[in-house]
Amino acid sequence: MSPIKCRFQIQSLIQHLHYHRRYSCNSPNFKVKFDYYDDHHLLAYVREQCQSGFHDLEFPLSLFRQLMDLPRRPSIIDFNRLFSAVVKSKHLKPHSTVISLFRELDLWGVRPDSHSIGIITNCYCHLGRVDFGFSFLGKSLKVGYPFESDWVIFTTLINGLIHNNQLREAVKLLDKAVVKLGIEPSHVTYGTMIKGLCSVGDNAGALRLLRRMNFRPSGCKPDLVMYSTLNDSLCNDTLLDEALTFFSVMKTAPDVLTYTSIIRGLFNVCRKRDAKEMLGEMSESNIVPNVTTYSMLVDMHCKDGMMDEAESV
Repeated sequence: MSPIKCRFQIQSLIQHLHYHRRYSCNSPNFKVKFDYYDDHHLLAYVREQCQSGFHDLEFPLSLFRQLMDLPRRPSIIDFNRLFSAVVKSKHLKPHSTVISLFRELDLWGVRPDSHSIGIITNCYCHLGRVDFGFSFLGKSLKVGYPFESDWVIFTTLINGLIHNNQLREAVKLLDKAVVKLGIEPSHVTYGTMIKGLCSVGDNAGALRLLRRMNFRPSGCKPDLVMYSTLNDSLCNDTLLDEALTFFSVMKTAPDVLTYTSIIRGLFNVCRKRDAKEMLGEMSESNIVPNVTTYSMLVDMHCKDGMMDEAESV
């Protein structure tokens, strides 16, 4: 082995040991102090910590400061990775902190990208300020920040509106995203909207949305989860006739959860014969009852004082 190659391997070994000795601590009171040959070690360490997650805000803040102190400042992608990991630790309530750090990046001339806009919008929505999320999106478009019109940011805003009891605005935003901007929402977007409408008892609005999806020549079609969500909501509101009608025109084959919701609803309105017929239809369709179905049947029989039937189940 040549002396130059030998010296290089020794230096690499020392560097490796030095890296692991200094970067092994992740306690709340520990502040990392990096001594590295280049910025690749710090970036690799940040990526590793982002995958592991954070237990406090002090540690990722320390990483952020050291990223900012690098002679060659990292790209927005590296900061996005750090902020995404911080936002996942919802118990730390990090949303206002992440917004402040993004503002600092903006002052230093680090331009956000589409992913950054999504992160900040999500933070504003979690803080209950969906209006700030819209304002930031508008500002980003106005000043020419890179933005790829996709469904992610609009799903975030729709979620924020739903969680802040602004369902009418959420429906308007969905229509605008589809009709005016030509953005194709995903099943996640539609599923979120249908779940939100059902949660506030607007079953008619959820049904209209499902019909709109079916009548569109292209794009997402209703799936079993959406059908089951609306069906369960109708049954919980004792709208059995509507639920049965909807059940009969479902475009997707019902599963055990759909049948269980219908059977529970029939029992709740004392239509035991119809419930038993539906249970028989379930068996004929080769759909096996699960624990939820059996537990519901036992509960319903016990409430009616039919202990022998409950024991049989």
